[in-house]
This record gives sequence, structure tokens and C-alpha cells, in this order.
Amino acid sequence: MKKRLASLFVCVALAVGALAGLTACGGDDSIELTVWGSAAQEQTFMEMAEQFKAANPDKKYKIKFGIGEEDMAYSNVSKDVDAAADVYCYSNDQLVPLLRVGALARIGGGYLDTIKADNSEESVKSGSLAYGTADEKVYGYPFASDNGYFMFYNKDIVSDEQAKTLEGVIKACEDGNKKIGWAIDVPWYTAGWFFAFGGTYSVAYDDKYVETSIDIDFDNENGIKASKAIAKLTQSKAFAGKGTDNNIIATGFTTGQMAVAVTGTWSAQHIKEVLGENYGVCKLPTVTVGEETVQLSSFRGYKLIGVNPHSKNIAEAHKLAAFLSSENMQKVRFEKHMVGPTNKAVAQQISEDETFAALNAQNEFAVAQTSVPSNFWEPLKNYGLNIIDDLLNEDGTDGRIAYGAQLTKMVQLIKGSVSAS
Repeated sequence: MKKRLASLFVCVALAVGALAGLTACGGDDSIELTVWGSAAQEQTFMEMAEQFKAANPDKKYKIKFGIGEEDMAYSNVSKDVDAAADVYCYSNDQLVPLLRVGALARIGGGYLDTIKADNSEESVKSGSLAYGTADEKVYGYPFASDNGYFMFYNKDIVSDEQAKTLEGVIKACEDGNKKIGWAIDVPWYTAGWFFAFGGTYSVAYDDKYVETSIDIDFDNENGIKASKAIAKLTQSKAFAGKGTDNNIIATGFTTGQMAVAVTGTWSAQHIKEVLGENYGVCKLPTVTVGEETVQLSSFRGYKLIGVNPHSKNIAEAHKLAAFLSSENMQKVRFEKHMVGPTNKAVAQQISEDETFAALNAQNEFAVAQTSVPSNFWEPLKNYGLNIIDDLLNEDGTDGRIAYGAQLTKMVQLIKGSVSAS
């Protein structure tokens, strides 16, 4: 799941079109490679490709770019792995599904040594199986550490003190007649509320990466507490409602209608430009349910560059993937797109940046986004929509469904993916 809301809505047809329009033409001795990456970074990828060519003047390359958002990697690549890009970007939660269809080449030798030396251990681990053991297998070149979310706010409306608690944020926005953008109808964001109250999940796979068991405990008293916490936000007149994507957030801050948004680094540049000296950014707030106060949680993930094992130029594909994920290229991504680096040297260089300080503060309370159950997202999305639509409450009165009963159904649907796989 990307996170990064824009990628959730990218048309898959663009990637399919890339297959038809960007395939190799042949006819000379050029080494032809295709890269799939985010639409927002298309120009940057093309510039990087030119730098790769300049760094390797002894060979002639034809490098094509096609749009393939990281969170859509499995959907795009699995349509036809043989015809998919030689090199493509993916979110780390897509690792197992991609392996299931044989779409990721294993990384070894000097490339693996460099990955481990230059990048954070957790980012390397996010693209691997059995990391640090004799059975270790690494399948991704890490390049982004910011696949997570935190809170942005207008300091003219919300004080730094109010930003510490959900209750403070809601009061400030209600008093100021401003909106809070928080995508409760997007399960990637909804999951964090359950994590905050102790919710967990895990998935086991067989040697063909097929799910064999799923454990998830969202359907208990803690899940009910999480539901009450969500309802505290959605029942406020300050809640912006459904469909709070990147464009809505950008428009909301531009017009001044929105004072708070939970999103990621991909929204930071615009919000900072609009708010200027009133730019506020921090970890997610706490929330109180009954007498219990908890720190709201989130997903923490990484983005990696994978190499298609079906590439006709697989050695060159590895070379290109290593270049695109290198220290210099990660620095470029930060400067142009505020993409958080996995490279340790670049991360040190930007350690004082307030936006990444907020991301790092939130990461202390985030759950690593490992592969989720194959039917995790849709039931969780529907549950969030039910809360937004005020169809649920604690005891099932007033024509509503009890939180507990609906949570049981949600978990049953999620676990049902084992028998369906």
C-alpha cells in the first residue's frame, strides 16, 4: 500500500501503455532497458538515466521510462512478468507477492556488499527474506525511507501544544472553523489507530510464498477502543470527510480551509510553501479513550528498486538499479522531491530538516509494514467507511451495528484470504 495517497489513484493503464509503447525497438547494438517509477519523478528518472549513460561511456544504452507507482508494482508487473520493466520501483510490503510470481531477481556480490554498507539495516531488511541468517536472500535496492505518515498543521490555527493531542487539534480546528484532513477511508491510515491500542497482525507463507496462516487481533476490546478514537475525529465538524487525497490536501491548505493534515513527505513542499512561517510539522498526536491515553501509531515502510529476473539484459539491469539507488541519486531525490533517503550519509546530511525530524519522531511509534494479508485492505477500508458514515457504535443501539460485531466480521474476511489463496 503506498502510501503516499497519489499513488493509490494512478491509472494502471499507464503502466500497461508503457508495455506497448516503450518496448525495445532493436536494430543496433544498444543495450535497451526499461524503468518503471513514480509519475511525480518521471523527469528526475530521465535525468538520472542520462547521468548513468555519461558514467558508462564505453557502452550504448537506450533507457525508456514508464509510469509504475511503487504500491502498484505487483498489480502492474504480475500482468506479464516477462514483458514487465527490467527495473522497477516497489513498496516493501509488495515483496512477497512479487516473489510469488517470480518477479524479483536476487542481489549478491559487490552490489549486496554496497547496499549493506551504505544503507540503513532496516531498509535492506525490508527487501529481504531471512535477513542476517545463512538463508538470507535480498531482492531490493533501497532508495526511500519515507513511506510513512505524520502530521502537518497551520501554527496560526493550532498551537504547538494543541498539536500534541487529538483533542487539542479538534478543538483548535472547530474553534477556527477549519478542517482536518485524515484519510480514515484509506486503510493504510486506518490501521495506525488499531496499532496504537495494541493491534497486531502476522502472516506465514509456504516455500511458494502462499499464505498458510494469518493472525490478527483487531477484533477485541482494544479494537473497540480504536474505533471509539476514530469516531472522536470523524464525528467532529472539523473532519474533512472522505476522499482526502493529496489534491484535496493541497487545495485545502492553499485556500486556507484546512489547518491540519495527516500525510507524508510527498505533501511537505506544497504545505511549507503555502504556510511559510506558520508551517508546523510533528509526529501524530495522542488520543484519550476513557481514562487511557495512547500515542497514535502508523505504518513505517521503505521503497526499493527491483530487478526483473526475466530481463534480457539482467547484468545491466542490476548496474542501473544500483546507480538509481546510489548515494548521489538519493541526494537528488531529496533535493527535488523531499524523498527520505535510506543512504546513511545522505540521512546524516538532512538530519536537521524539520520535516524528516517529524517523520523520525513518528517512526518510533510506527509498525514496520511487512507483507500484509492479501485481503487486509478492503475489509479495513470498509470498516473505516462505516465509522465515517456513523453506522457503528459501542452497543449496537439506534439502528447501528456494534463495533465488536463488525470487527468480528472484518477479521473473518481478512483471515478468509488463506483459504482463497
